[in-house]
Order: sequence, then C-alpha cells, then structure tokens
Amino acid sequence: MQLTEHFADTELGVQPGSGATPQQMLNAQQLCDMVLEPFRAFLGGPIGLSCGFRPPADNQATGGVSGSQHLYLGLNSAGDMDQLPMPFQTAFDKIRLEGKGLDWDQLILEKDEDTGLDACVHVSYNGALAVQRREAMIGETHGTGGYTQVQVNP
Repeated sequence: MQLTEHFADTELGVQPGSGATPQQMLNAQQLCDMVLEPFRAFLGGPIGLSCGFRPPADNQATGGVSGSQHLYLGLNSAGDMDQLPMPFQTAFDKIRLEGKGLDWDQLILEKDEDTGLDACVHVSYNGALAVQRREAMIGETHGTGGYTQVQVNP
C-alpha cells in the first residue's frame, strides 16, 4: 500500500503482518508526509530506506537503543536513508545547511562502526513537538561511538 506518492508501507516496515499498530502506521505516514517527500523534492531524486519501523525484538537484535525512534512509539518515527541521489555526506550537508523550511527532529550521518565509511543518513520526526529540534549529528551506527553535534542553518 502506498503511504505517499513515492513511499510504500513495505519501505517503512509497517505492511500488514509487520506487527505495526494503527498508530505506528500513522507515524510512518507522518514521516513520509513531513520529512521524506520534502527531502526527496529538495534533493532532486529518489530516496531508499534500509530501515523504518522496527518491532522491539528487531530493534534489540540490530543494536538499537531502547528508546529508538525506529520503534514508532508515541508520535515518533525514523528512517535510515541508504539510497540518495548524491553521496551521503553531500545530502547530509545540503539538508542541514541549505534546507531552510525542511522539518526533522534528528538528522544523523551514520558511519559504519567497522570501516568508518558513511553507512546511511538517519532522519527522525517527533509529531508531539510543535517545533522539531532540527539536530544534526555525525557518529557510528546505533550510536556505538557516540555522536558529535554539527551546525544547522535556520
């Protein structure tokens, strides 16, 4: 099922049989509407996700933190963008430095903990916030080495 014009429930992991509740499906829809579709338009091309919603057992198995926004609890949602129309670092910098009007809670350039190479760009959205935090960070996947906060232009 299409959640938005360019994103399907399977890409966000909320398809029937995934264990996602109706609220978690709405959170996926919100991430697509508020973040992924605007990012796609801003970056000028398709976005692919390696991870969206994760049930608690999957989150634990992948090393995700207990309060991960990938759990889609409350009004939270997150996705790991692993296919972008430009290199990860370029997209990350373009969004955080030139993306005036784009909304996100956290934007993280994640590096593979073994190789140090760019692995994905994580993005989250918190529907409970009237104004998103727009935090940008760089660090290892799953926060294993901690994150370094970097500048975001308004």
